[in-house]
Amino acid sequence: MDKKPSYLGAFLKHPTNRVVLLAAGVVGIFASIPMGWTGLALVGIVALGCEILAALVIPSLPSFRNSVDRDQHQQTRAQRRLLLLTEISNLGDTRALDTYQHMLSRVHALYRTADDNRTTLSRADVDKLEDLTVDYLGLCAVNLSLKQGKENASEDMVTKRIASVQSQLENTTLPDDEQRQLRTALAEYTEVLQRSRRLTARRSALEAMLISLPDKMEEVYQLVITSPYSSEMGSKLEESLARLRIAEEVACEFEKSELSDFRPPTANSRSSTAFGNLARRPVGTLKT
Repeated sequence: MDKKPSYLGAFLKHPTNRVVLLAAGVVGIFASIPMGWTGLALVGIVALGCEILAALVIPSLPSFRNSVDRDQHQQTRAQRRLLLLTEISNLGDTRALDTYQHMLSRVHALYRTADDNRTTLSRADVDKLEDLTVDYLGLCAVNLSLKQGKENASEDMVTKRIASVQSQLENTTLPDDEQRQLRTALAEYTEVLQRSRRLTARRSALEAMLISLPDKMEEVYQLVITSPYSSEMGSKLEESLARLRIAEEVACEFEKSELSDFRPPTANSRSSTAFGNLARRPVGTLKT
């Protein structure tokens, strides 16, 4: 969620306000020619009073606040888009970038349609679609990260480690301390395996979303282009947008912390010796 901006600061830095202050300064200079410092001070006092009055009123106006919120949202979206494009480019997924560019071209075409006063499509509606194009980039970045995590550690490796620990635990002559350490390592490996399987199922849902999202975007585009002036287009568009809004909800389920599910567990201080020996021991050399 975007952080709330300072509406007073936005008013003070607004280009129109700066132009007014500049104009007041110019008027003050001209007033100082016939009246001296008195004219300059008089213009300054009037300008300061108007500035204070405007600062008390304008930042509270809903229209001004909506404009500031929209500008900040667009800036935040642009920054997020740039970061995601850079990340995906570094990972080398040109297919995702091509799909994104196609979706973005559709959004630009819809912006041009929204500028037509005869259509019921608004720029706010198209703005939501542009948000979805950035959500698509976010989902692509998460999917690529999951692929890398899957490559770094496989379920087969974890399964073999579990079998190795279980085989060692069958040795009843082991000291109690070493058995406790091996049980701790076994519990950690089992948790990694369970998380890995859960993440595999989530990744399947993510890949399905990556396939369906561009198609749904194309469906909205075709809906608007084929009947831009239809009186029923507003309700149909809202229905289509409602189906697309789940993209952000899906993205929330794939936190960066989930990427650690494929990594072997880090041994704690009590089980570090047994875990380290286990990691260095070949799978074929098991205690019996």
